[in-house]
Amino acid sequence: MPMTNGRVRASLLALATLVAIVAVLWLQPYSVVSPYRAYTEPARRFLRAALVQDSLELKTRAASPQPVRWALRAAQANPKALAIWAQVLRPYSGRRRGDTTTVVFQTSTRVCYLRPVAMTFIREAEGPRVLVASSACFADP
Repeated sequence: MPMTNGRVRASLLALATLVAIVAVLWLQPYSVVSPYRAYTEPARRFLRAALVQDSLELKTRAASPQPVRWALRAAQANPKALAIWAQVLRPYSGRRRGDTTTVVFQTSTRVCYLRPVAMTFIREAEGPRVLVASSACFADP
């Protein structure tokens, strides 16, 4: 039984739509990988250490005393919010300057909405260490 002209067009349209959907999913034209993504895990580990009040681990991950004090106070002031940050933060923007990189992190949540966490990292052989940390959402020293 031959296909009618209308059925051929409908089949071609359905096939073209399917190909377009697969192409968009495959190419993901609007996804951009942040050049600051490498700092996500170091930041999360730092915040997780603060949540369990592990000052030794914080000192290992920090390059100065300021971020250690900030993290411990942040964990004390608002542990629920800090726990969310430790799980889902992602880099929003950043700036490299010499051997330091400042990264502004955000979450997809309403926690600390429009009050990001900023961390300045220094590159070292064992990996990035936090030099400065701040956020209007948490108490600064």
